[in-house]
Amino acid sequence: MQSVTPLHNTTVKNTGYEEKRFRQTTQFAYKMLLPTFAFVLIFIAFPLFYSISLAFQEFKYGVPTGKIIWFQNFVDIFTKSTIAPGFYKSLWLTIVFAIAAVAAVIVISLAIAFLINENFRGSSIIKVALLLPYAMPNVASAVIWNWIYDPTFGVLNGLLLKLGLIDNYITITADPRFALAAIWFAYVWKMVPYSAFLFSAGLSTIPDEVYEAALLDRSNLVRTFSKITLPLLMPVMQMTLVVQTMFAMLLHFGLIFVITGGGPGDSTRTLPWLIYQESFTYARFGRGSAMAIILSLIMIAFIYLYLVVLNPERRQQKA
Repeated sequence: MQSVTPLHNTTVKNTGYEEKRFRQTTQFAYKMLLPTFAFVLIFIAFPLFYSISLAFQEFKYGVPTGKIIWFQNFVDIFTKSTIAPGFYKSLWLTIVFAIAAVAAVIVISLAIAFLINENFRGSSIIKVALLLPYAMPNVASAVIWNWIYDPTFGVLNGLLLKLGLIDNYITITADPRFALAAIWFAYVWKMVPYSAFLFSAGLSTIPDEVYEAALLDRSNLVRTFSKITLPLLMPVMQMTLVVQTMFAMLLHFGLIFVITGGGPGDSTRTLPWLIYQESFTYARFGRGSAMAIILSLIMIAFIYLYLVVLNPERRQQKA
């Protein structure tokens, strides 16, 4: 007579096998992630916490004295007469530059996204050409723009001269009125492609049926954009604003380093450049770290503002 295995014994065996399989898979996953964890710990977490610790230490001639001064560096930055005016001006330049750069990048890249999203002859060539500025290394693009702005053989001066806008070659990057604008223009040129492709990907996810329904309702372009395209594009817009704000507050440093060196005077001495000067020119590492923390907190505040104000769920609740 054939023996029958009880059902509950089979269930117990299957459960035990599944638990063992789960433990083995989990252990394998942790082993695979171990190099990544080590990289983050060594090259990101440790430098981050070490930099924060420097802000609370006293330095003399670039050497830590071992004395903990807590928030004295922060107090000096905001109140000391030899530091505060320069810091406030650099902070103001950074915020103005970031707002102008982010606004320009968003508007131009959104317009380009609408263009490249249309299937027409030569659109693939435009997409490849559009990618080149962003793919170019920061220093290389800064050197190119330095040549363009050159007062003796620069392309921009030659163009303005041919158009009759100037009589003689001018030193654009040595003029306090134009230096920061020159940095802004070069920065926007480099960052527009990144956002344009993000917006293009977002636009491609919007169903054609939505626009067809808008046409049936005789909706004009402005109403269609404000009521259909922009709300459906809001998650991409939110992410782009967050990324571009961080980029605008940090990644213009390479342009300033190559093109103006913070000058003329202090007309392009933004906060990243001031942090660089305090830390590596004057060896005041504690004060430089404190300024870096302040800049990070400002970026976090902007990001929080975007996440709260542009949150689609919050907007739907208000509606």
